Amino acid sequence: MPWSALALVLLSAGLPVLTTADAGMDSNRSPALVPIQPIKGITLAPIEDRSLGPVGYGSEQCVNALNEIADLGATWISLTPVGRMADLNSYEVLHDFEIPATTNEELIRRTAGQARALGLKVALIPHVYVTSGKWRGQIDPGSDEAWDEWFESYKRFLGRYATLAQEIDAALFSVGVEFKSSTNYYPERWRELIDFVRSIYSGKLTYSANWDEAEYIEFWDALDLIGINAFWPLTWLPGQGFEMMCEMATTRADETESLSIHWDRPVVFTEFGVKSARDATIDPWKWPELCPDLTYDELTQAAAYRAVFETFGWREWFNGVFIWKYFANSDSLAQEAPTGFSPKDKRAEQVLSRWFALNRSWTTPDMWF
Repeated sequence: MPWSALALVLLSAGLPVLTTADAGMDSNRSPALVPIQPIKGITLAPIEDRSLGPVGYGSEQCVNALNEIADLGATWISLTPVGRMADLNSYEVLHDFEIPATTNEELIRRTAGQARALGLKVALIPHVYVTSGKWRGQIDPGSDEAWDEWFESYKRFLGRYATLAQEIDAALFSVGVEFKSSTNYYPERWRELIDFVRSIYSGKLTYSANWDEAEYIEFWDALDLIGINAFWPLTWLPGQGFEMMCEMATTRADETESLSIHWDRPVVFTEFGVKSARDATIDPWKWPELCPDLTYDELTQAAAYRAVFETFGWREWFNGVFIWKYFANSDSLAQEAPTGFSPKDKRAEQVLSRWFALNRSWTTPDMWF
């Protein structure tokens, strides 16, 4: 879709349109620098709540969600099996969450097959949830010896899902998600984990770094892509709008470009999302349930999508995005309130589908997908 046609679509949706100059683009620039087959991805989140019945991965509702995702123009999904730890001081990573790990594996196999039948590539991005409610980026078993035990336990968890990724022919696998408290201090242990995964899994590898973690990681050269969970602030104060979002996104894009050039690796947003709430761009990483006074606002979410897509999307090192998130049962509100991250049936979904519709298929280095 040409830019002019996209602009008309966005105007009809009641959203402002940036010019190429406003978006930091050279209108005379050749598109030859844009990566081939960019990742147009959506995270398909599981539902493991037993009280809801079989509505998660592998269910009839999940098939409907996959069809909706394909209809949006997505070309990828990420699947997110979840393990758990009791608290931040634990060194044991358990492989199940609310259903047995073996059951979850079978449901993921089924979902991956359903996705491939729709022409969707699959990324497998295992998560670890701390059941005390704390953030995994603050895990600290307390000593080097305890960290050794944590790494051994996590290696077993990672090996399970690297094996599954190979079985389901996943095109991308993440070796970790937001383990900020260890990646900065134990880079050699992470290199060992990466080597271990490569002995099992033959596809592309990334790590899903928190937005304020990526620049400190020292093992990007051992991976194929730099993965970022891109929940940067896009505004500082209440009431700041699209112009500030673009300004701050441009700063983040310039910083990320330096990171990509330094490590000679493309960048993918392993997660990107904004809540459907007023001023959600001030602290987009906060879970909706931790924000009791949210005011529903589709325009903030839609404007944030546009600011990020138009700022990052035309840079040669940017290899795409996984939107955070849709659910395996996309019609259920049991997992997330309307003020949550899902763009389903909101203005942001219109922006997303138009962005996915852009034709970007130019020749680039072999390292790109």
